[in-house]
Amino acid sequence: MLVGLSAVSKAQQGRVGINTTTPAATLDVVANTTDNTRPDALLVPRLSRAELENKNAAYADGNATAASAQNGALVFVTGLGGTGVGKTVNVTAPGFYYYDGTNGNNVWRGIGGGGTVNPSANVRTSTTGNDFTAADLNGYVFLTGNSADLTAFPATASNKGKTITLVRIGTQNISIAGISPTSVNAIQVAGRGIAFVSDGTNWQSFSAQ
Repeated sequence: MLVGLSAVSKAQQGRVGINTTTPAATLDVVANTTDNTRPDALLVPRLSRAELENKNAAYADGNATAASAQNGALVFVTGLGGTGVGKTVNVTAPGFYYYDGTNGNNVWRGIGGGGTVNPSANVRTSTTGNDFTAADLNGYVFLTGNSADLTAFPATASNKGKTITLVRIGTQNISIAGISPTSVNAIQVAGRGIAFVSDGTNWQSFSAQ
């Protein structure tokens, strides 16, 4: 009876307390410092990037009228896998992520220990110059041929702010397609490169050497 009355009282207050009868917020979890055999923590859903991607459709998109119903959702990513594009484009390392379900975003964003910690940049060599993927974002691609084409990997809202740096290591001048018409579109000196950043619509050159 007392337990039932206590539960009703807490429900009427609109607050839930764990290890406390006087919750100071909607959910107030107080550590049990007298029992050192039990861990004190709050566990959020834990899943890999691949598993999170499988739930993409479950997280609604926000729009100009309203944010997603899941805006602010919190998860802990235990590992990678998957493709790392779309809503998980910012999921680059294990850690905490929150869902930014607002108009023009609708992506997972890292909290300290997640995507905000910069992993080692991906570096690889391309012989075709047209095989770019999400793994190349914020990385370096060394080109051996005479052309590069970003058409098949367009600058979209999901990779806004991400970069790709192209470096010529071959003997031929490199012409670059699939970029903003105002960007530098050629690398004419071996060992030099151009960095491009996505503005959400086009790849824009912002440095050339």
